[in-house]
Amino acid sequence: MTTKKISFIGGGNMSSCIYASIIKSEDAKNITISGPHLEKLEKFKAEGSVITTDNIEATKSADIIFLGVKPQILTSVLEQLSTIKDELQNKLFVSMAAGFKLSSISSKLGTNRIIRIMPNTPCKIGLGTIAVAYDSAVSDEDKATVKQYLSNMGQCIEGDENNLNVIGAVCGCGPAFVYRFMESLVAEAVRHGIKAEDARKMVEQTVLGSASMVIQNQDATIASLREAVTSKGGTTFAGLCKMTEGNFEKIMENTINASLDRTYEFESMF
Repeated sequence: MTTKKISFIGGGNMSSCIYASIIKSEDAKNITISGPHLEKLEKFKAEGSVITTDNIEATKSADIIFLGVKPQILTSVLEQLSTIKDELQNKLFVSMAAGFKLSSISSKLGTNRIIRIMPNTPCKIGLGTIAVAYDSAVSDEDKATVKQYLSNMGQCIEGDENNLNVIGAVCGCGPAFVYRFMESLVAEAVRHGIKAEDARKMVEQTVLGSASMVIQNQDATIASLREAVTSKGGTTFAGLCKMTEGNFEKIMENTINASLDRTYEFESMF
């Protein structure tokens, strides 16, 4: 890849995560981070990057701009940038804001060279999933560049904006659902006399091992892996029967649908 000038508007957690991925292939001195409080950006300066409170300055100096602010703040940022609309046509924008559709961003910036991404929190340890959707003016080179920048965070899953919402509900919200499941297993182990520290270790390893079994057995369905643990009339079978009685699949359907409904509510706001 040719060297690009990159700017981040917003230096929060996910911007920091993407920044850490990018500087593995780009020189930090080619990156500018803009935010309202310079003292919160000192970690980027320590890496050799430029920091500023001026979003316009950061945008003008860059080939690629990552919009790393919350949806409620992005509106004012886009209004700001719309004042230099004529200077934005050759720039690539990458938005991380949930609920902010490509069309909403495009209408403010006057360009269709926009990528939406939705990373989940495991991206912080390089095991994430990043949902990616492209606007109409995004080139193959743009796609390859951004995917390379994100490659140290996990795997990219491409789709249209509707897919983006589904991926966001399953992968973005999913870690919280998995954590709650883990919490319940830990609580049950403790309730039955296991020390809390041991219970956590047990559940951590069980979930890690189970996920690894799925990953390492791509020729097997997840259902077949479940069945391999289950003997008719055995202890696992008894537990699974209770999950069926509790309508587990319906609970998960309702859970994902609730997350999607909230996503669509956000979209209608912006």
